Amino acid sequence: MIILQKTSKDLWAKGDKQGAVKVLVAAIEKTPAQLDNYLELAAYLNALKDTQQAEKLLQSALVRFPDNQDLLYSLGTTYYAAGDYAKALTQFQQVTLPRLENDKLYMLASTYYAQQDYAHALAFAVTAQQHEPQRTDVNLLVGDLFLALGDFSHAATYYGQVLTQEPKSAAANFKVGLARLAQGLSNEAYFEKAKQLDAAYFAQEKHRLSDIERYLKAQQK
Repeated sequence: MIILQKTSKDLWAKGDKQGAVKVLVAAIEKTPAQLDNYLELAAYLNALKDTQQAEKLLQSALVRFPDNQDLLYSLGTTYYAAGDYAKALTQFQQVTLPRLENDKLYMLASTYYAQQDYAHALAFAVTAQQHEPQRTDVNLLVGDLFLALGDFSHAATYYGQVLTQEPKSAAANFKVGLARLAQGLSNEAYFEKAKQLDAAYFAQEKHRLSDIERYLKAQQK
């Protein structure tokens, strides 16, 4: 079984994603009591945007492992990936295992953020950040929420924390630039750095510059 798991990870890393899925399906058929295979396969299916199959897999696993916290959490991330936010919230709220607490808080914040319920999202995200202040994805999310709420100073603070930890992060550079642009501070160097680090990311997110500029013009009226 260990060999099968290692093989699936190796195949995935090499880009043979369908091969990795097939190996895990075979592993589950051979040893259906091995929980980790269900979790790994669900993660791969979600990455492949096959959320329907991931949901079916996890639901069947929950029949074998009733109320398993890792499965409940994984099902929540599956609903989130599918855009079914009401179901995602229900799943995450069932997770009570301390080991998963901060991941749950992060996903609750992300789910509320996706629904543009920024106040609820911020409450969960800030709690998660207080528990793990060095976690970059949490700091980025807190920054995003402050940016959405128009609190650009606090957004810049949290983005800056990420930039300190990961100076070569295109997202951190770009978002610090956004927060500084919104405050009327120098920002060009951050955008240029983000473009150098990841031109595709910069092109994808560039529209947000216009969003901030429109916001500032509206505030001046």
